[in-house]
Amino acid sequence: MRQTGKPKIILLSILLSSIAVAIIALPSYAFEKKTFSDIPKGYWAEKQVLSLANHGIISGGVDGRFRPTDGLRRAELAKLLTSAFMLASSSSVLRFTDVPENHWASSFISTVVSRDLMKGFPDNTFRAEDTTTRSQVATILVKLKGYSIPDTNTITSTFIDVQKDHWAFPYIEVAARNNLLSGYPGGIFKPDVPITRAEAAALIYRTLIGKDYLTESSTVNQITYERYRRFTDLGPLNINVLKVPKSAPVSMKLALAKDKVLGTERLSSIARRKGALAAVNADFFSTKTGECSGIMVDGQIISSPINSRSYFGFLPDKTAFIDRVSMNALVTASTGRSGIISWINKSRDSFSDTIVAYTPIYGSSTNTNDSGTEVVIKLVGGGPLMPNNAYIGTVTDILYNSGDATIPPDGIVLSGIGSGKTFLASNIKLGDTVRIDVSLQPNWQNGASAVGGGPRLVRDGEARVESEGSFSSISGRHPRTGIGIDGDGNLVIVVVDGDANFFSIGMTLSELANELKNRGAINAMNLDGGGSSALFFNGSICSNPNGGAGERAIANAILFVPN
Repeated sequence: MRQTGKPKIILLSILLSSIAVAIIALPSYAFEKKTFSDIPKGYWAEKQVLSLANHGIISGGVDGRFRPTDGLRRAELAKLLTSAFMLASSSSVLRFTDVPENHWASSFISTVVSRDLMKGFPDNTFRAEDTTTRSQVATILVKLKGYSIPDTNTITSTFIDVQKDHWAFPYIEVAARNNLLSGYPGGIFKPDVPITRAEAAALIYRTLIGKDYLTESSTVNQITYERYRRFTDLGPLNINVLKVPKSAPVSMKLALAKDKVLGTERLSSIARRKGALAAVNADFFSTKTGECSGIMVDGQIISSPINSRSYFGFLPDKTAFIDRVSMNALVTASTGRSGIISWINKSRDSFSDTIVAYTPIYGSSTNTNDSGTEVVIKLVGGGPLMPNNAYIGTVTDILYNSGDATIPPDGIVLSGIGSGKTFLASNIKLGDTVRIDVSLQPNWQNGASAVGGGPRLVRDGEARVESEGSFSSISGRHPRTGIGIDGDGNLVIVVVDGDANFFSIGMTLSELANELKNRGAINAMNLDGGGSSALFFNGSICSNPNGGAGERAIANAILFVPN
C-alpha cells in the first residue's frame, strides 16, 4: 500500500514492495529480474540490494532508481522489517498522533512496535518520515537475532564515539562483535548519523543469512509443496520442496515425453496430459533426440541403463529405492554363437562397435544410418522386453549395409555396427530362430519402475557425492533436482532454482546432498539439473526454471497421480 496524495514521498521513498505477510500462493515464474539504474555492476551493495529486490522485499522508485545514498525513513524501515523477516501482522492497533489509521504504513508500524523492534516517542508520535539512525538499526537487528545483552559494566567500548552512557551502547557492541555491522576508519561508529538505504539493505541481508523463510506452502492429497527463501554469503537461494508421504492417496508413475523414447515435452504438458497432481523432471537426456540414460516402467525396459550408475526406482506398493544397476543382454543365433547386446533403445550411430536392440516404444523406426546391419525379429508372444527373461523370435528381415529399419509392433530390431555388424551378418540368416536374454543386476522385483540420473548423494544417512562419471551439470553451481527417501519410505524432492544471480544462485552437488539429508533423506540421488530442473504442483509449475525464462522440454518425469 502507498499513501495517495503525496507524490513527493512516493518518488523519494524506497517504496518497499507489498508482499503479503501470510504464506500465499505465488504465480508460476514469479521471478522477474529487477535492476536499478543507480545500482551499477560492482556497486558495493549490489548483491544485497538486488537480492532483496528480486525476492520482493524492497523496490525502487517509479523512475527506476533506488537512491542508495538517501536516508531510510522510519515508516519505510517498518515495512522493510515486516517483509524481510515475514513478521505476522499485529492484532492490536497502536495509535500515534502523527500516524492516522489510513496511513500507508500503519499496519507495518503496529507490527514492529508490538514486537518491540521500534518505539514511538514520549509525545506519542512515531515520526514516520524521520530518517533512521545507525544506532536504531543496530538495536533492531540485535533483537531480531535474539542475542543476549551483556551488563554494560562487563564490556568495553569498541568505538571511540559510543560511550557507555549512550542509550544504544550494548546493542551496538553486540551487533559489532557478531559482525552484523561495522564502523568506520579511525574506530568510529557514527551512532546518530542517518543510515542510507544501501546500508540498510546490506545490514538486513546480513541479518537474514543462515535462516530459511517459508514463503509458500500448500497441501493437496497429503502431498505438500513448500517454497523457501534463503540468503547466503554468496547470494540468495529459492528452494522448492515436495514432500510425498508413502501413505498419500496417489500413484507414483514414470512418464516419457510424448510416450516415446524419442522426443521431448515440457514437464507441465506431461503432468497435465497424465492427470498428475505433482511432477518433477527426471533423467539426463540428449536435447537432440530425447534419449535418456535409462528408464524402466512397470517392469518394461524402455531404455537400458548406463552400467553402474544410480537409478531411482519404486515398486507397485510405492516402496522406493536407489540402486546402481547394470544390464547383461545376449542374442544367441541358431548356430549357438552369442553376441552381446550392449544397449536397448539408444542411438546406435554414436557407437563404433556394438549391437543395439530397438523396441516399438523407441519409435516407428531405428533412425540409424546405412553403416550397419539390422535384423528384424518377430517375438513369440510379442514384447515388451522385461528383465530376467528369455525371448524367442523368428528373423523376418535382414538389412545389410542399411539402416532405419521399421520396428514391428510385435517384435524387435537388432542393429549392429563394427564388430556387432559382423556378428549379425555372419551368424543370423533370414528365417532363423534366435534367443534374446536380458537380465539386470540387481534383480529388481516384478513390476518395478526406475529412472536414471546420478550421482548418488546420500547413502545410509551419510551425505557424500559418489563418483559415477560426469555430465554437463555435475560440477559447479547450477539449478538442481534431487530426490530422497526417509527412514519411513516417504519421499522428499528438492528443486533449487539457479542461473539467476540475485534471485537464486543454484547449488553444488555437495550442498544438494546436505540439503536432502537435512530434510530427512537417508538415501538420495541427483536427477537432471540445469535448465531442465522444474517442479509441477496442483496445476502449474511452481519453480522458476531456466533462470526464470520458462520450462525446457525434457525427456521424462516422475509423476504423482491421484488414485
